[in-house]
Amino acid sequence: MLEQHAIVLKTQGGTAWVEARESGTCGSCGSGGCSTRRLADLFGRRERAFPVDNVLQANAGERVVIGIPAGALWKSAFRLYGLPLLLLFAGGFAGQHAGGDPGAVMGAVAGLLLAALAQKLNGFSKTWQPIMLRRADEFSFISKSC
Repeated sequence: MLEQHAIVLKTQGGTAWVEARESGTCGSCGSGGCSTRRLADLFGRRERAFPVDNVLQANAGERVVIGIPAGALWKSAFRLYGLPLLLLFAGGFAGQHAGGDPGAVMGAVAGLLLAALAQKLNGFSKTWQPIMLRRADEFSFISKSC
């Protein structure tokens, strides 16, 4: 399970809007020594709020720990990026074989449309959605990764 600390911004019924916070595990983020931090500053760091089921009945301002299953990140990345790219190339190769360059273009477009259709039909899996695990004050630790 991948975990992240967050702050509850507001609650609406059984849903809590949370904002993830950076953990700064190694301390380099404050000093500006990490190249990832420099890239984030260059492209602007925007905190994003997103909804989660409020299973803990948390109130606005509380710190919570949210999590997603470990394989969900890879599966969603493949679904959003890998599958369209794979179908683009497959359609392009099939079209090239069937009708030359115009066929390759049409096949590539057909592959992308097929990927978009697959995305629409499959929908959003509830198992990939972040869940509220616990309050950050109960049992919270951050392991150093540096």
